[in-house]
Amino acid sequence: MIPGADATSQVQRGWLLHATVARPPVGQTAHVVVHQHDKLAVRYYAPTGESIQKTPVILVPSLINRAYILDLEPDRSVVASLSAMGHPVYLVDWGIPGEEDAAEDTGYVLHELLSRSIDRICRHAGQPKALVFGYCQGGVLAAMLAALAPERFAGLVLLNAPFRFSEGGRFRDLVAPEVMDVDKALTGGLVSVESMSAGFKLLDPMGNWTKYIGIEKASGDPARMARVMARERWLEENVPLPAVFAREFIRNAYQKDALLDGGWVVRGKEIDLRNITCPVLVVASERDFIAPKEACLPVAEATGSDDVTVEVIPTGHIGCVVGSAASRHLLPLLDGWFRRVQP
Repeated sequence: MIPGADATSQVQRGWLLHATVARPPVGQTAHVVVHQHDKLAVRYYAPTGESIQKTPVILVPSLINRAYILDLEPDRSVVASLSAMGHPVYLVDWGIPGEEDAAEDTGYVLHELLSRSIDRICRHAGQPKALVFGYCQGGVLAAMLAALAPERFAGLVLLNAPFRFSEGGRFRDLVAPEVMDVDKALTGGLVSVESMSAGFKLLDPMGNWTKYIGIEKASGDPARMARVMARERWLEENVPLPAVFAREFIRNAYQKDALLDGGWVVRGKEIDLRNITCPVLVVASERDFIAPKEACLPVAEATGSDDVTVEVIPTGHIGCVVGSAASRHLLPLLDGWFRRVQP
């Protein structure tokens, strides 16, 4: 269907607003940096409230997006909400890699970056174990580490994290082995932001059209406009990936389905999700085309845990943490589950 003239005018006005409106500040919740390694930084958000918990809650986002999606706005912030509920919250900010990081592989990300961060956080909190929350690709990496080194995990939350990659939806269609030769497609030291952005736009070909219409509709309400533009800022500020890591991840995950089917070896040790024995919470989103629920839910049957909870919430991939569904569904779920599985 060809959009009419009214819609075209809306898109034009939305495009102009998108190009000229300043982006609001993000990541504003008060914190201190308690660990740094390479480009990575760990941010600590002290708990408040009447029922303060002891076990640290570690938030692990995807490598390809900025960590502030979990602290986007003061009233739409996972870190602020959980800390106000009494949880000591630590956010893993992977940082922005440079050409000097081009050789970093999955082993480096898991052992030198994520494992060291969890160790440092446990020492800072004075606790032997942590509750680890992984979002999207961050959930995949958290589960991989939990399978390799389960001793630090008091509990594992996997939010919109794909594990049955053959059901990976539109993104899997873009990187399927018959479509992409990763060795030829992902050359050089880093996979650039520009190349990733072009791929993401193919996931939703009409996305720009509907985005600009949404911006135009929001323009009459300053608060709504600020919310829209905060999300736009996050969508625009992707980060590059070390090409070695990108090739390894796409080949093993999306092309070989090696997490559930076996065969993903990291530093000489095969990832076996049955080694995950801590309590596990698997959360998928009903309207997620980045990590469809069909890709996320199978992990519930793949771990060695005898305490697995599965929830599907009525939202999309991003709305689950920054939309109204976060306060209605995700945050109460997390708070109750974290309290139940406290060591």
